[in-house]
Amino acid sequence: MNLNDVMLVGTHPITLRVVLGFMEDAESSLEVYRWAATAMMHAFDTQDLELRQQINKILDEKGLKPYGQYEPEQSNQVNASAIEKRQKKTMPPAVQQMQLKLAIEALMALKDKDNKELFCQKNHWWAVYRLCVDMEVMGLKENRYKEFIELIDKLELQHINAVLDMATLSNISQDLYRYPFTKWELHKPWGDGSRKISAYQRMYEIAESFQKILEEKGF
Repeated sequence: MNLNDVMLVGTHPITLRVVLGFMEDAESSLEVYRWAATAMMHAFDTQDLELRQQINKILDEKGLKPYGQYEPEQSNQVNASAIEKRQKKTMPPAVQQMQLKLAIEALMALKDKDNKELFCQKNHWWAVYRLCVDMEVMGLKENRYKEFIELIDKLELQHINAVLDMATLSNISQDLYRYPFTKWELHKPWGDGSRKISAYQRMYEIAESFQKILEEKGF
């Protein structure tokens, strides 16, 4: 464990020493888990068992539930998948909520090839909803639009590029985006005009980018 290791919190570089210090000094459980999640992601990336043990020790001292047992990365894909599922199950709801907030804020900050916001329309929330369902984020289920909107409201996002509303979100059931992301290519609008194809390509890029961000956040 190197306390001088630097990681990014949002767009700000911060040392592991400071992250653990904030975790120890935090007064609310949500704040504790927020800093714990940042440190834990670093532990996963570096396979640092000592750091994971230190995080669990701090959580335990604060009377909070420690994370599950750390296991090194496996070359066998089946074992790796099982480990990832266990890790997701051990991520407390407060941590999932904070990680989801950071993921969406990161998505909102992405730019397209013209240096404009990649996520820029109401219906782009379809991609966020789709991935949250596909990856079982916060236990979200299919067709639970109201629950999704309530979840987004609860995140108290600092900045969004387009408003989320029920009318726009529920229209997902009328388009190809109602299918899991892995099946979008099977329903790609090949002969529906350049405008619709361009819209599909942007939606696909948003979904693909968000999937990567969620995976980086531990989902």
